[in-house]
Amino acid sequence: MARGPRRIAPIAVALITSSGLGFVLLAMVSRWLTVEENAVFLTVWGTLFSLGSVVSATEQEIARQATHARLAGQRAPGSVLQQSLLALVLTGSILLVLSVVPAARTMLGSPATAVLVGLALFGFTGLFLVRGILLGSGRIGSYSIVVVVEALVRVAVLGLLLLVVKGTVPLAIAATVAGCFGWIVVARVAWRRLDARSAYEPWRTATHRLSMLALSNLLSSLILTGFPALVTLVLGSPTGLAVLFGSVTLARVPLVALSPVQTLTVPTVVSVLHAGDASRLVRLQGRLVALTVVAALGIGALGYWIGPFAVRLFLGPDYSAPPWMIGLLLSASCLLAAALLQLAAFVAMERYRLVVLAWAVAVGAAIAALFWFPGSPEVRGTAAFIAASVVAFSVSGVLLQAVVRGHQQAAQAEE
Repeated sequence: MARGPRRIAPIAVALITSSGLGFVLLAMVSRWLTVEENAVFLTVWGTLFSLGSVVSATEQEIARQATHARLAGQRAPGSVLQQSLLALVLTGSILLVLSVVPAARTMLGSPATAVLVGLALFGFTGLFLVRGILLGSGRIGSYSIVVVVEALVRVAVLGLLLLVVKGTVPLAIAATVAGCFGWIVVARVAWRRLDARSAYEPWRTATHRLSMLALSNLLSSLILTGFPALVTLVLGSPTGLAVLFGSVTLARVPLVALSPVQTLTVPTVVSVLHAGDASRLVRLQGRLVALTVVAALGIGALGYWIGPFAVRLFLGPDYSAPPWMIGLLLSASCLLAAALLQLAAFVAMERYRLVVLAWAVAVGAAIAALFWFPGSPEVRGTAAFIAASVVAFSVSGVLLQAVVRGHQQAAQAEE
């Protein structure tokens, strides 16, 4: 019983520290740039991390493969390298499309930022390969180090730039990209836990798996880190939306709080199913739903009370958000956090199509709200975030119950 807390504690400290440094980075940028420049930065930042999210699909899959290997007394198989290479090719292709399609260029800003985003993709590929191997191999300390270093490098580079030059969007993006290479400090530790010459998969199998994971992460990132990019793409311009984008970023606090649990979800579910205890997943999901409802109500009320002050403290005095917006966004983020946990279980069970389905429906709900919900762009954007969160939580919960019952019935039939 003690093993779980010992594993989650360093990851919790690392992820919360990393997220805190991320908020520091955004707060620094918001004061370094003008309000409208910051809206452009947040759009490019969202695009960068949306592409990074596609690459991050490999982390959970690599962790799954490394966990199976560890349980069998082996090192991570060479097939994890296939996942990383395929992710780099896929995201590079997406970036090329964004660079040449006029309607999508607003998501990248200038050619300079497009080049920086391309450089970040190489960093992300190494980052999530290393993190996945370390996580699946049980190297929690090394995993925690790279999580913190990634964020620390960004803040340090931005701090140096702040002291010597005037703020520009490309420079702010450059500081962000620098952190994508923080994994280099633990690369050797991960390499020793990889058997690069063994257990390669047929490329067709590897491509299918990665495409499903990448599509699901791309869709999810449009609601998570890439929400400003989605709103800009649908509405046509980020003008006047800096407060909404900043508020959505701040409202990700519940996602940060549950990120340590999410990180360990795939290895945990793999171990539970390996032990033949599917009924435990049913109990865990019931607790998750109950805690989510309570958290959404409580955190939403707290956001209504202190949210506007928190936004001004976070972004500066030029950002004034209405209390109802912060309260609703925080409540919605609680639902998103729970949805991420439920959908991570599908990765452990290799039910990738269900992850894609849940996020596709959620993104569809967001786009529908952006098009048809009445009100100003801020109101429509808020409605879109709420709609996506409710749909993601509900659909993932129903699908997970059905899949776990199927596992239980299969286990009973074997007995």
